[in-house]
Amino acid sequence: MFYDDDYPLVTFVIKDNQYAITSKYVSNMVPVPSVRPVPQAPEYVRGIINLRGKVLPLIDLRVRLGYTSTTVELVNFLKMLEQREQDHRNWLDELDASITENRPFKLTSDPHKCDFGKWYDNYETDDSSARAILRKFDRPHRKIHAIAQEVEKYQAQDNHPKAKKMVDDAKENELNVMVNLFANMRKHMTESAREIAMIVETPNFDYAVVLDMVKAVEFLAPGTTEKLPHGLDNGVANNLVGYIGRRTTDNSSVQVLDSGRICDPEDVKGLIQEVQTTKEKELVPA
Repeated sequence: MFYDDDYPLVTFVIKDNQYAITSKYVSNMVPVPSVRPVPQAPEYVRGIINLRGKVLPLIDLRVRLGYTSTTVELVNFLKMLEQREQDHRNWLDELDASITENRPFKLTSDPHKCDFGKWYDNYETDDSSARAILRKFDRPHRKIHAIAQEVEKYQAQDNHPKAKKMVDDAKENELNVMVNLFANMRKHMTESAREIAMIVETPNFDYAVVLDMVKAVEFLAPGTTEKLPHGLDNGVANNLVGYIGRRTTDNSSVQVLDSGRICDPEDVKGLIQEVQTTKEKELVPA
């Protein structure tokens, strides 16, 4: 079930690698519907779904291939944004406390050296909307860090009221701008994390696979498809990859998966029984 010259492949990207399965067994692609978790299911099985009355196991292909699930990555990303927001609240609170207690401020005044600045300077994304939100962080972030040196000058002059006003103004203005931007970024990332369920109907078993994004339905370049070289097939993507080929558009490499082994009935015997005995009314139809 790897490759059939009579059928194009469905190609998609997971992390930085391109994969594909034969379209011979792909019946449909839809937004991921409501998922019901199943106790004691394998880690790569998110649960079961009801697609127009048909109950199917939902396979997280990222996890099946040894990657981190998109849902886990999103949760971690949102937590990171929340922490970077809190870092700047804490930074201004500490600057305020250093004025009140008349002591040196020891946190960094360099916007490139705080945890957010380090991440901001190195983060890359193809999402144009996310990039537009991120660009708006630059000015308020720089201004917040810049007041540390101004506050130090006023403290040296024993002008504590002026120093405290600078901190209060920064909390009222620049910090609020950053807080709103963090909220916008979290909202955008949550709303844009829409996954696709690809329905696969093999001769042995039917299931659904979670994908980030489908690239194309296409034939690979003639003469480029070959069996995975001997010695590389053990342990590669859980032994799911059987062939390697190249796309006709850009000659990039594609790893062809065995659609019959992505969801192996032997791995999910208990889940199959659960699917067979689950009443359709217990699930919310897609």
